[in-house]
Amino acid sequence: MKRIPLTLLLAALPAFSHAIDLDDAGTFTVTGFYNLTGGYVVSGNSPVTTSPWTYVQPFASASTSAWKCPCTIQNWEYAGVYQNGKGLQFNQETLGGVQFKKDFTPEFSATLQLVSRATNPNAGSRPTVDWAYVTLTPSHDSAWTFQAGKFRIPLYYYSDYLYIGYAYQWVRPAPDVYGWPIYSYDGVNVGYKSQLGPSNWSLTSQMWYGNYTQDSDAYDSQIYYGVPTNESWKKIWGAYASVNNGTVDVRAMVMKYRDDIWQDNPGGPPTTLTGSPSEFTRIEGLAANLDYKNFIVRSEIDRYQQIDLPNGVDNVYKYMLIGAGYTFFGKLTPMYTFSRYRTVAEPIEGRNTQNLSVRWDFMKNTALKVQYDVSRDASQYATPFFGDSKLLSISLQGVF
Repeated sequence: MKRIPLTLLLAALPAFSHAIDLDDAGTFTVTGFYNLTGGYVVSGNSPVTTSPWTYVQPFASASTSAWKCPCTIQNWEYAGVYQNGKGLQFNQETLGGVQFKKDFTPEFSATLQLVSRATNPNAGSRPTVDWAYVTLTPSHDSAWTFQAGKFRIPLYYYSDYLYIGYAYQWVRPAPDVYGWPIYSYDGVNVGYKSQLGPSNWSLTSQMWYGNYTQDSDAYDSQIYYGVPTNESWKKIWGAYASVNNGTVDVRAMVMKYRDDIWQDNPGGPPTTLTGSPSEFTRIEGLAANLDYKNFIVRSEIDRYQQIDLPNGVDNVYKYMLIGAGYTFFGKLTPMYTFSRYRTVAEPIEGRNTQNLSVRWDFMKNTALKVQYDVSRDASQYATPFFGDSKLLSISLQGVF
């Protein structure tokens, strides 16, 4: 599969599929996507207990949820966990989505994207609004774009289309890199894109500002604390710039915000779980990708730092991925990928993962993928974290 430039993907689904007209003028359209994904825990073990075991949240005093391990987290945002003894699970990552777009004028439009997930602990089982925004450009051929509404935070290279599986080679981007409790923001952004002089290099850039609060988010509540836990990112400021010449694509990103994590106490003040309210946090990222003839290379490296020096907090997290593949016959793409995650301060949380994936584009707008992940848990908690695991995944992904 030849990678589609990010400049096209910012418009999301129309880059992949033919939009369906909902009115005679063609100004109201709908596109869609789906991932039918199953995963099976082949084996695994924990360095501090015998197998099988029950995962205990490291910071929980009285957990209301538990996982039967060997187990593995493949989606942190929605706590998509594959567990021992569950067989081939299709309810952790399977989803479908539609995107509606209404062009009021050539310069002004509105976009709404709804996603329904087989498992959605963040918002019950109803479809969720992943995107809802308006777009304004000074003219139809302007290099500038202004938007306001609800968006996914463009933290990572694949953030904007993380759930459009057809857009990338793997069953899912490496969860060692992709996944935080807050993944959206309500706010505004401004984008700029242009050709860089007479060269074949193009520039795509964006700056954004916003806030977002997720009550009882699955990441904190089900993975770390085991009881309802809330998180809020405030005063989010971020920017990225990407340069692309059709073969090489390099993207740099920086974002800062104020972080609050708390648990509600009936009849009393909430319990603050950050070192102090509104801890300063910064995330930096760099991605470099190559598409040369049939060869593909994917790489991404990120650094997270949370600072609250009066309370002795200076947490640093580092995570990365690198992968390489080759496309045979224009349809079959095997790929090897290595990813790594580490916290610097105690208690250490860490993982190393290797995976082999094969993508088969056997029909238009549809791909079948098989992936085998071997993950090693390098965490140093008093109780076992998720441990080592081997996961076999299969996924049918497409757009329409």
